[in-house]
Amino acid sequence: MRDRVRLRLRRFRAADDGLAAVEAALILPVLLVIMLGGIQLIAYINAVRKVELVVQSISQMISQTTPPSNGSTTVATVNASDLHYSFDSALVLFPYVMGEGKRQGKQWWQVVTINYASIQFTQIATTCSDSSDLSACYRADVVWTSTGTTQPSGGPAYRPCGTPQIAASNTADPTPQTLPRSLFGPASMVVIDVVFTFNPTFGASYLPSLRIARSAYIQPRYASLINFDTNGNDGIATKCPGF
Repeated sequence: MRDRVRLRLRRFRAADDGLAAVEAALILPVLLVIMLGGIQLIAYINAVRKVELVVQSISQMISQTTPPSNGSTTVATVNASDLHYSFDSALVLFPYVMGEGKRQGKQWWQVVTINYASIQFTQIATTCSDSSDLSACYRADVVWTSTGTTQPSGGPAYRPCGTPQIAASNTADPTPQTLPRSLFGPASMVVIDVVFTFNPTFGASYLPSLRIARSAYIQPRYASLINFDTNGNDGIATKCPGF
């Protein structure tokens, strides 16, 4: 009897027919999680880069608007068609929004917020001694701001009329009420704010959504100020009172 038991034990220890299958069953789920997680990480990094590209491209388009060629004014204007054209360029620069909109049952322009604003700085004091921070000597007023098809008034990036922008730290996250304090000075500014929420396609029930917000601040290249022409306005922007 003992000899039989010993023989069976030796055979059991030597048997490795199912070893590879067991190892695969244990390792495969881990490898799948790592692979799918890596795909999501790459998708997120790509989304961040595309949002930054949208911000930079739209700000360049608007900032290059030129004043009338007859020299009657140094103020340039954009209209609703200009804003729609630059906004629609986001679909080419960031095609991911089309798939994300389809996944959420929305139009592509409903899953990304793009806000335009023109800022005029007005001198209110002459006592600023620090040339790197003139926020105490200049007031930043919103000249016009977008409110139309891309987001409702009061959306996540909407810069409201009638309320001067507040000076904030240069390293602070962008908000609709603030501007980096180093921007304040004798000039005007075009501000483009883009907000996109990245929703993981793998593990969405366990992984949080990630908010991607980027802003561009750029001076007009050829004009003293870029204003908004309300002729033909379909509601995409609002011109603030007094401008």
